[in-house]
Amino acid sequence: RSASNRDHVDAGVEERGPEVAADESAGAGDQRLAFDLLVQYAHGAGFGRCARDPQAPLYSRAMSHPIYHLDMRVTKCVVSFRVNEMPLGELSSQGPNAESFAPPMNPYLVGSANMLEIEVTPVVGLDLELVDLADAQIEVSIVRAMKGDPVAPGEGDQVAVYSFGDELRARIAQAKEDEEELELPQRFFEIFDNEIVDFAAEVRDGEPFDDEAALRDYAMVIRDLTASSNAAGLAAEMEPKVQAYAAAYAEVDSLIRASLIESLAAEIFPAGCVTDFTRDEVQLEPLCGGRIWEIRRPNGRPLVSSDPGEDGGSFQIPILVAPRDVALKVVR
Repeated sequence: RSASNRDHVDAGVEERGPEVAADESAGAGDQRLAFDLLVQYAHGAGFGRCARDPQAPLYSRAMSHPIYHLDMRVTKCVVSFRVNEMPLGELSSQGPNAESFAPPMNPYLVGSANMLEIEVTPVVGLDLELVDLADAQIEVSIVRAMKGDPVAPGEGDQVAVYSFGDELRARIAQAKEDEEELELPQRFFEIFDNEIVDFAAEVRDGEPFDDEAALRDYAMVIRDLTASSNAAGLAAEMEPKVQAYAAAYAEVDSLIRASLIESLAAEIFPAGCVTDFTRDEVQLEPLCGGRIWEIRRPNGRPLVSSDPGEDGGSFQIPILVAPRDVALKVVR
């Protein structure tokens, strides 16, 4: 499917299905990506939708602003993707058909030497056996598109193109020759540049933060705001994230902020967010050398998320935090 670059405008959450795949993740039209693509994509996922007058303009300005997408196509394996050490998504394909998705990644970029990291692991096939990684195909391209343009897998202005299948098979053959077990996950790294946005001050140059007690305390702030359905309060904690997305996409911050509050109040809170966990149960993962931390629920799901409903879908907002001034805030 194609996904329009207008997708980034809505500041909401993602609605996920139960399986890790992406054949239906690239929602187009009224299924806009809702504020955050820092997620793992799942089968049946439609992204959080924000109520909006269909006749209203999708953008306020800068229609010529370029947006970089990570165009991912995966066959017979599970692949997770990171850009500058921040998770961007995961694709899974049991085969033989490729799964594909092309999320925008402007909020995670630095000006030069952006690092793309992929991790490859075997997938459980339709016969409930692990699929041989020698049959896997992983194709990735960096696509530069203009805001408002549709982006379909395999199309667009390709800045860089990578294929990892042959290298993976060479590693498998070498492990067999050396009579060694293949290390999992298999990791690959590539470097690319962009000329549009530069968040190096946050991603590379900021001071690392290692106060895990403060992070756990902040997790309880987010939990309690969620439990009380305080949309304005939670949005206030996410203000650095709103500002980052406004800068990344040359948008007006008020549109993103309003969309976030509306999505929280109208969709994610009514879905029933899980808040019955304690301070000591939350999971902490340092990113970007400890400059940014992801906070998750005890089962590894995003801190702000609902359990799957009858249709298998759930709403999720990944929570990535860092110090801002004198307090922790949600920055992505």
